[in-house]
Amino acid sequence: MSEYPVGATHTTGRIVSALEGGREAGVTELAGELGISKASVHNHLVTLERLGVVVSTDGRYRLGLRFLDIGMSVRDGMPLYAVAREETKGIAESTGESSALVIEEHGEAVYADVERPERNGGRIRLGSRHPLHASAAGKLILAYRSRETVDEYVETRGLDRFTDRTIQSRADLRDELRSIRDRGLSFDRGEYSEDMRAVAAPIRREDRSEALAGALSVLGPAERLSGKRLEEDLPGIILSAAKRVELDLSE
Repeated sequence: MSEYPVGATHTTGRIVSALEGGREAGVTELAGELGISKASVHNHLVTLERLGVVVSTDGRYRLGLRFLDIGMSVRDGMPLYAVAREETKGIAESTGESSALVIEEHGEAVYADVERPERNGGRIRLGSRHPLHASAAGKLILAYRSRETVDEYVETRGLDRFTDRTIQSRADLRDELRSIRDRGLSFDRGEYSEDMRAVAAPIRREDRSEALAGALSVLGPAERLSGKRLEEDLPGIILSAAKRVELDLSE
């Protein structure tokens, strides 16, 4: 069986991905780029337009805001978000930094809520997705998974390198995850972006199952998040907030 059982759906996904980032493109341009016939690209775009997913102007297409509506609706319906959003806001207010609620989807750390993104230069915003092995919250999520699950992540996703500090070997990843689980905290010291730092705390499920419900994180530039502030001051704030979320989830 093909990796994508429904080829037409895969084609739609490729077209949508090609239009990410506010890009506009015409049928001929997309057809050449994706190696798909112009007729097929046109039919997919017309269908997407009628579904309200893309917008066309003078023969050029761009993504509309339908995905924003869908994503926000999904996020707002998550019990974890409903419980954690006030804590995420409180962390941002008390620290003066960006704070985030992070969950895992398809081997990525997904930022389901981000407060004060301007404090991280807008690089981490609502909906951002990062590889698990290269972010504080992502490593935390991996640390509470089984060894088999971690091995599968490495085999299928790989350990892409983003900076000189990104974890590059399975052995180093295992050591890091062991340390994270022992201390109940995870740090990113320039592993995804050289001048960014972050700390994350776990949100455990009520049944205390292996997988976390999610993680809370504080993130910002290295010039503000370093030394005692990163290592001692912020962890206490974020751990307390995560514990309050856990208690609220159990009620």
